[in-house]
Amino acid sequence: MENVKVRMIKMEPIRVRCRSCGKEVKACAGKSVCCGCSNITTIKGNVISAVDMGKVIMLNTYNPIDVERSLTPSELEWQEDRRKRKVRKLDFEDRSFK
Repeated sequence: MENVKVRMIKMEPIRVRCRSCGKEVKACAGKSVCCGCSNITTIKGNVISAVDMGKVIMLNTYNPIDVERSLTPSELEWQEDRRKRKVRKLDFEDRSFK
């Protein structure tokens, strides 16, 4: 079997601090997060918005971290065996009273 490499990307969430209210805002996957003050510092995905961007401090940046690993021959063999298995059909008795 060939040595197959799987590439995984791990992302650290973006964090910013609003200078108006001092609240730290951390990104959540799939939804927008807001500080709640009049500056409305908002993070949605990898987009940061605010009324006054001068009052926003970036605490970390968007850095995708590449994690590379290869599957061992035993893992590849297990996956091939799992792919080739057949689905068993179960046959149940009907014990309904009429």
